[in-house]
Parts: sequence; C-alpha cells; structure tokens
Amino acid sequence: MKCSVNAIVAVNGSPIMAFLFSLVTFSMLTGCNHAVVTSVGKGILSQSLEVTGELVSANTVVVKPPLIHRAWQYQIKQLAPEGSKVKKGDILAQLDTSDLSQRLTVKTADLEATHQDIKTSKLRNAQKIEELRLSLAEAKMNVEKAERKYALSDMTTTAIDKIKYEKDAVIAKDKLILIEQQLALEAQSAKQREAILVGDKQKFSIEVDQLQRGIDSLTILAPRNGILVYGNDPTGNKIKEGQSVYVGDTLLSIPDLTHMQVNMTIPEVESRRVKVGQALKIKLDANPDKVFTGKIIELGAVFRHKNQDIPLVIFDAVASIDDPDKDFMRPGMTAKISIDITQDKQALLLSIDAIHYDAGQAFVLLPGVFSDSKQNVSIGKIGKERVSITSGLVLDQEVLLP
Repeated sequence: MKCSVNAIVAVNGSPIMAFLFSLVTFSMLTGCNHAVVTSVGKGILSQSLEVTGELVSANTVVVKPPLIHRAWQYQIKQLAPEGSKVKKGDILAQLDTSDLSQRLTVKTADLEATHQDIKTSKLRNAQKIEELRLSLAEAKMNVEKAERKYALSDMTTTAIDKIKYEKDAVIAKDKLILIEQQLALEAQSAKQREAILVGDKQKFSIEVDQLQRGIDSLTILAPRNGILVYGNDPTGNKIKEGQSVYVGDTLLSIPDLTHMQVNMTIPEVESRRVKVGQALKIKLDANPDKVFTGKIIELGAVFRHKNQDIPLVIFDAVASIDDPDKDFMRPGMTAKISIDITQDKQALLLSIDAIHYDAGQAFVLLPGVFSDSKQNVSIGKIGKERVSITSGLVLDQEVLLP
C-alpha cells in the first residue's frame, strides 16, 4: 500500500479556504488508506500444466488363462484376495476343470482300449501267421510228393496218368507260391495294423498328457512374489469368482511396487509445451496432502480422441516417480499431476488479480490523486498467480488491486 499527498497551500488567513483544503486532504488520505496497490516486477513466470493420471507399475507380470487346445472360455471357481501379498508358487486362482476332466476321461478310455487292441491284434496276427506257416509246410510237402510221383512214372504209366501227375506238380507249386505270397502279405499287413494301433496309442497318450497338463495349468500359481491385482472384464469391472474369462483376457497381475510410474493424457494443444525430462509434481487423490516428484520419461507418438463421447484430441505420456511409497501406492490409483512448463525468459510480471477485462480487452486500474485511471494492457503467458505483460506497463509501475 502506498499513498502520499504533497501540497503547498496559501490560505491567506481565510478560514473557509483552510477548511476546504482540510476536507479535500482528509478525503484523499481516507481513500488512500483503503487502496491496495501492487507493482510491476520482472522475473521468470512460473507456469504449470495440470492433468490427471493413473499409477501403474513399470514392471508388471500379467497372468492370463492358459492356452489349451479347443478351450476358449473358462469359469473362475476361486480367487485369492486382491491386494494380498503372495509368494512365488502360491495358488492365485482356480479355473473350472469339468470340461477338461470329461475330455480326459474319454481320451483315457480310448488309450486303454488301444492298449487292449494292440495286445489282441498281436495275438490274432501271430495265430494267422502260424496257420499260414503250417499251410506253407503242407504245400511244400505236396509239391515234393507231386514231383516225386511224376518223376517215378515210367513206361508202365499211362499217358493220361503221366499228364495228370505233371499237372498235379504244377498245381502244387502254384499253391505253394500262393501261400508264400499270403504269408508275406499277412506279415506286412500285421505290421501295418500294429503301426496304426501304435500311432493311435501315441496320439491318445499325447492328448491325455496335454489334457492332464491343461487341468494342472487351470490351477494358477504365482510366478513371483508381489501384490495381487485383479484384472478387468470387457466392461471395465474387476473380475470375480463365478464369472467367465476368455483366452487373452488379463486374469491377474503382480506389479513391482518399487518401480511405479504414472500414465497421463495431455491435450493436443499443449503438445509444444511438454517435453521429455520436464519435472512434475504428483498428488494422489487418495492422499492429496502428500506431494511426490518425478519427470516425464516418455511421450506418445500418436494423437487420439479421448473417447467416443468426448472429441478432445490427446496424446499419452509416462512419468517416473522419484521416491515411490511402496506401502501406500497401488496400481490404478488416480492422481493430479502438475507439469512444470516454466521457460527461462525474463518478463514483466504482474499479479493476476490486478487484471480486468472489458469485451475481451485486458486492462488495469492505475491509482491517481483524485481518481483511478484505466490502462489497457497486452498479456503474454499466464501463470497461477502472475501474468506476463507485453505492453501497457513499465517496470515498478503501481497498479490497483481489487
């Protein structure tokens, strides 16, 4: 506050003039005592950009339903409490195994039946081959017998009998060749039948093993130590026991609370004022009294619409947190972020409270001896408490405050 009155008055002994002067002086001093002024200064305008964000872990292990052949949907039967501390190997969730168990029962029965078929086939093949070997031995004896009878025929044998003996020998040889071919073919067929059954056995064994491992995998175990966080369903709600999840869904996650970050969205219009490395302050909505510091470590390369309802164009950014509170901070917490966008450039600065507007034109009130005067000004950048003045005022000039 500043006010002074300097005057030299000659009253010529007139009591009326003295009284009038005293009245004016009293009015001026009374008005000055109630007027608050501020001066135009010079310095660096402190500026910040206010955005919102969400805490995330820089190192999070995501747990999804297992990949099982011909399985796309799973029902959650049991979940460990969210927020609980887990150790590697602890049971996090149990998914329904009834469908896989039914399939395992069928495939196990197929495998056992194939085992029995292999045994039965081996016995049947051995018996068939043995029968053919006996037929082959008999055929060989018949060939020898026919050939001997033909060879022993002499002049006493009629021509018809001799022809008959010769044909019998030929028939016996042909029958021997046929049985030999049958034996070879049966041996080959036996191997093929056995190979098919062995293939079925291997196929069913693999399927049984896969189903058993699939059933085992539906008991979800913790891959590391940490805090358990539930995933969200397609509607954005936390998953819960009894609901269904699908392949690719995030079932659970275990974040590393010692390496926390904050994800935020920044309006497109502010893109030129935000850079990697800028300092910022973070206040969690859950504890707004405590301020954390950090800096921007990543800026998104793609601009996008905030959502279908709000056509605001934004881009994503990620900031580190200098000293995260692992006992308090949890992924998903919302935060208000103040990004320091101050530029190292001197400017004329004035309290933002001293600025008035008339039809969009900024102006200030200058104190006068008898009345205040209006002064139009041009404003540059605007901070929280002060603005930069580009024209209309000079350094140390006094301006009235409301």
